[in-house]
Amino acid sequence: MLLLAVLYLLSAPAWADESKLSGNFLFNVISSSEPHREAIKGLLRGRPGLPSWVRNMVTRGDYVAIASIEVSVDGKPMQLFSACEAGRCADSSIKVLFSADGKRAVLQLRDKKLGGATFGDPTPAEASVLLEGM
Repeated sequence: MLLLAVLYLLSAPAWADESKLSGNFLFNVISSSEPHREAIKGLLRGRPGLPSWVRNMVTRGDYVAIASIEVSVDGKPMQLFSACEAGRCADSSIKVLFSADGKRAVLQLRDKKLGGATFGDPTPAEASVLLEGM
């Protein structure tokens, strides 16, 4: 039993590194990671016509989000989040793609009233990931 515990502890750091981009929630990541917070604020700052839930997503977590998934984009690991307005998921949603270090973000907005918009100048491969399923 002790041997199993030791083996688990020795393997935990490698396991944690592999999955750190998956299983996270957007509001928690924005709240706890300065690079993620600054990247998303940079995308949204001064943008007219954003839905209020998107404009306020850095300070209020009043939206529905699923856990992040790790995706490979042009051979680089990235973190993909999906979120939507509570009670209006079919009408207003976003996907946000962060670099592994959180310093770069691109965002795709889809809103029934306001239309769609892309923020952050995604590469063609990033745009493909953002648009998938929207």
